[in-house]
Amino acid sequence: MKKLGLIAGNGKFPLLFAAEARREGYRVVATAHRGETDEAIEQAADEVTWVYVGQLGKIIAAFQHAGVTEAVMAGGIRKVKLFGNFRPDWRGARFLAKLKTREDDALLRGIAQELASDGIEILSSTLCLPQMIASAGVLGRRAPRPEEWRDIELGFRTAKEIGRLGIGQTVVIKQQMVLAVEAVEGTDAAIERGGRLAKQGCIVVKVSKPQQDLRFDVPAVGLDTVHCLQEVGGAVLAVEAGKTILLEKEELLRQADAAGIAVVGVGSE
Repeated sequence: MKKLGLIAGNGKFPLLFAAEARREGYRVVATAHRGETDEAIEQAADEVTWVYVGQLGKIIAAFQHAGVTEAVMAGGIRKVKLFGNFRPDWRGARFLAKLKTREDDALLRGIAQELASDGIEILSSTLCLPQMIASAGVLGRRAPRPEEWRDIELGFRTAKEIGRLGIGQTVVIKQQMVLAVEAVEGTDAAIERGGRLAKQGCIVVKVSKPQQDLRFDVPAVGLDTVHCLQEVGGAVLAVEAGKTILLEKEELLRQADAAGIAVVGVGSE
């Protein structure tokens, strides 16, 4: 049986990936992050090694011990963890000392290079989940109204720009006004902040960064995103088509439809 390494972050993405990879015949060897990764990874993967954020050497050693030569990164690590539950080992500290920036893309590319130098190739995190990638067009029952499409267009341009600057990937819009921009706090917190200002009817747009390496850190939305939108009375969830994962896609669309939230995939053209 072919082995596949999994560097598991937070959220449901690592669990869904592990389950699908096993269905496709892989033996999944996971490294999971304490304080980030759901403990259900113990059941989702075949082998699990728990590490603290920053223990790069321990991740590499775990994969080498298991004979893993290919791995996937799934799920994020909250940057606020770099201020708290962060315990780099010697390899991790040496790696961070060499970095000129702490932007997500530089960190992830650097980690991929470190793993590659030890014979572990990082593959795309969509390897076993192509059916979860958002397609272009209206994905649920409700189509956005003309004024909502105008907000989506503004949100798409704005989100691409903050992505280019390495700030975040999500914006909250209403009536051609940017109410919230995602930064280190994450998508759901940005929705809550923007939604409080909007009162009702906000538009949420999430895109990939222009420079994003889609081997890792692929934008993803899930049921929690829809729940956040429901709580603030949000109207639309727009994501970049072909570059965004819809976690638990069928249930996400069902709940969005029930709440009257339009879900759309937007092309970059």
